[in-house]
Amino acid sequence: MMEIGTIKAVHIYTHQRLYVTAELELNLKGVKYTFGGYDVFLSGMHGGESSDPPYLGRFLFRCMQVCRVDNWDELKSSKVLVEIQHGKVVAIADISGDNWFNPAKEFGIMDLEKEQMESTFRDNSKP
Repeated sequence: MMEIGTIKAVHIYTHQRLYVTAELELNLKGVKYTFGGYDVFLSGMHGGESSDPPYLGRFLFRCMQVCRVDNWDELKSSKVLVEIQHGKVVAIADISGDNWFNPAKEFGIMDLEKEQMESTFRDNSKP
């Protein structure tokens, strides 16, 4: 299901005092939804170890890119196209639908790239 929603609030916060995450609070026809947050991604222990994929940075950047803003606070009041599956927001896009951000897909690709780089590094470091 696709709907146009408005970003009502933006949050960056710690989860269980160990991880950092971020989310957008969306309003779709008077109903509150969240996009992101701890059930979608967490930075690594104590703010991210060097081996952790940079999910937090990617999430912040892609949300700002989709909304064409240069500052996280400017996201408030932005209109976005929202994809909802099973009652959860899984992706957002600009109103034209040209630039979609689906964290599960993009973070999965980041994980694959990281694994490929690590295996290449391991293979090249063998005597």
